[in-house]
Amino acid sequence: MGVLNEQAGGGGGRSVTQRLVLFVVLPFLVLIVALGSTHSAAWALQQHVLIPDQAGARPTAGSPQQPPIPALQEGGVPVHSAAAVQHAPEPSHSAAPAADSSLGHSTHTQSSPAPHRSDQQKSAPGGLSHSQAGESDKGHGAEHAEGHGEHGGDHGPALPEISPIPGVTFVETMIKIMEHELYGRTLGWRPNDIIIGRFTDNINNYQLGVLEAMRFTTLRLKDSLTRMGDADTYDPDLELALNLFMNKSTSFWFPSAESSYGEAVDHLKKFLAKLESGQRSFYYRRDNLVALLSAYKDILGNVNKSLVFSPVSWFKVDDYFYYAKGVSHVIYEILRVVRVGYQTQLASTMYGLDMMDTVLHEFYRVEGIDPWIILDSDLGSIFANHRANINAPLSEATHLLGILSQL
Repeated sequence: MGVLNEQAGGGGGRSVTQRLVLFVVLPFLVLIVALGSTHSAAWALQQHVLIPDQAGARPTAGSPQQPPIPALQEGGVPVHSAAAVQHAPEPSHSAAPAADSSLGHSTHTQSSPAPHRSDQQKSAPGGLSHSQAGESDKGHGAEHAEGHGEHGGDHGPALPEISPIPGVTFVETMIKIMEHELYGRTLGWRPNDIIIGRFTDNINNYQLGVLEAMRFTTLRLKDSLTRMGDADTYDPDLELALNLFMNKSTSFWFPSAESSYGEAVDHLKKFLAKLESGQRSFYYRRDNLVALLSAYKDILGNVNKSLVFSPVSWFKVDDYFYYAKGVSHVIYEILRVVRVGYQTQLASTMYGLDMMDTVLHEFYRVEGIDPWIILDSDLGSIFANHRANINAPLSEATHLLGILSQL
């Protein structure tokens, strides 16, 4: 009886366990199976929607499909039609821009999007691309301005028409800029004025910026732009002009700054006559362009640092501002001539024309910054910080000139 009672108790225990399995564990198993079925159905639905078969059939298990590659029109615009998807070519690594190790630059491809396109790129003459226009036009004639000089809106005035004689318009621009500061302004050169110059510090510092940029430009004109190579001789008029530009800007007499810089302009005019008569040459070479852009990058780097990192009193803020304006004005006018004369060299570099147009756009923005009062408020203030305002486009121009000078 004891055994029977023990067996009966054991049987009763198994009955309770079975009930626990039936009423507790089994619903969890059913729930897990149901969730698994739902996940499988959702996965199958995603496979059908996201990875459709190009022929219209549903994908089968064990045969993974790849997303269709959209066909490309000319210029890199995707085409999403079914026919285009069926005949879409496989992507080729040869379509990427190939680096030219011998020239230090990359070539254009039709499918490579340009980072910046201005109005003058959209209206290239005869529908030519930059590379085609660069091949058909050597950059020495006034016809460049007709096809590429129609800036619009924020891009500034039309590019200048340059002389068919290389370098003539370049030197003429230098002469006009300096003559304006010496003879075109009321009271002329201001930094050496003993009385009036004390009250016109804005113009004084602007002219100092013009002088500094003219020194850099004359140095490049003497050292590289007018020489065939290292063995070529320097032009004596350019040497004298550079030496005279180096005289102290505040010198009142023995000699005065005006007389020194005026004499330097006279030597530039003599060199201009040599260019026009064929006695001297100006070379449209890439290494010469790189040297000029590197010089401008260096002087702009100094300007950027003085605008941002130089803590000065509120009474000196305008000095840095107008000095930067003077430097920027010279570089802007010279690079407008360079954009036309060196068009072929710029077009042979990937995005070279686009980057130069962006540089001109940034300098044109600086030309338009002309506040009544120069403020130096905190960057989070409701008032302006004009040093930061003018430094923003100059920093972008400096960055792009650095890229162009390495291509």
